[in-house]
Amino acid sequence: MYKVYQQLFNEKKKLSISQKILFSIIIFSFILIIAESESSIKSINPYIFEILNKFLSYFFLAEYSTRLLICGYNKDYRGITGRIKFIFSFHALVDLISFLPSLIFPGLNETFLFRIVRIFRMLKLIKFTSQSDAIKNVILVLSSRKKEILFSLLITVMIILFASIILYLAEGKAQPEAFGSIIRSFWWSTITLTTIGYGDVYPITIFGKIATIIIAIAGIGIVAIPAGIIAGGFSEMMRNKKK
Repeated sequence: MYKVYQQLFNEKKKLSISQKILFSIIIFSFILIIAESESSIKSINPYIFEILNKFLSYFFLAEYSTRLLICGYNKDYRGITGRIKFIFSFHALVDLISFLPSLIFPGLNETFLFRIVRIFRMLKLIKFTSQSDAIKNVILVLSSRKKEILFSLLITVMIILFASIILYLAEGKAQPEAFGSIIRSFWWSTITLTTIGYGDVYPITIFGKIATIIIAIAGIGIVAIPAGIIAGGFSEMMRNKKK
């Protein structure tokens, strides 16, 4: 049993064979969700999708049960209180949600809610992030630059709100459906300042067009500032590693 524990709860950088299999099945389950969303694919043989979903549910049930059985080898989960602690841990709850509803209510597997529940299977991949240096580096950089990132996000929200007010004043009467309130203008401001610019809504007044030019230029900086902060964090981390 301890060998099984080492396979499933392996904390080394290199994935164990069991973890590689689990990782592959999680990816397969997500591919199945994608394929299932296309009616022309599912209509070829709906019965196969039903069988595969049942197999995945029972597989994740077996995996969860095995983890619950052997988690006592970890000193944090020993005894009854340790098992309870394990059951209510984040990873265990994600595991439980990923399969339990499908087994208890099999007749509701086609509802929107149950499709959302299946997406929880992707969250199972989070348990592998502790073995990824790349993920660790991203988390480290975000943590070290959290004040700067939060400040830039605050400035971004303020600029978007200010742009919404300006366009509401400039275009509210001319286009009440699109800019008739600050809330309605918020959609346009967000899309424009993030440089997406769908073009579904645009100003038609002179003042509105002038304001749009200024806001669009400001949008370049809004995208660049957080990216620059994060890039600077990575550069500093790489310099520290070389020392």
